[in-house]
Amino acid sequence: MTASKPVPATVTGHANRPIGHPSWCDPALCTADPTGTSMDGYRAGAGGQHRSAPVPLDLRSAMWPPARTGTAYLTESVAPWKCSVYLRIQVGDTELSMTVDHASPVLDALSALVATARAVEGTA
Repeated sequence: MTASKPVPATVTGHANRPIGHPSWCDPALCTADPTGTSMDGYRAGAGGQHRSAPVPLDLRSAMWPPARTGTAYLTESVAPWKCSVYLRIQVGDTELSMTVDHASPVLDALSALVATARAVEGTA
């Protein structure tokens, strides 16, 4: 009986797209399966996803949040084509998901808004 060889961290998928783990991927939470990048036998949802470690969100000072704490994390599905990276925010039973391409300008706008208020208050 021969032992199966481990799948290398980087293999070549469809259209020679290298498949590996993004730098933000937490191996303990990752369900990515490199075989999910093969067009041969591809099944929707079978490729798993890369997932980052959760970032805790302390919402105790917020007014009427659905929960006192929440988490934010990144995910990216594995498929034979390029998949978007999503920012996922979960507070209680409420979840917000958006691609990082769309989340970045939203977070930039919120940071600018808060910075304006802090500058006016002299707490910058």
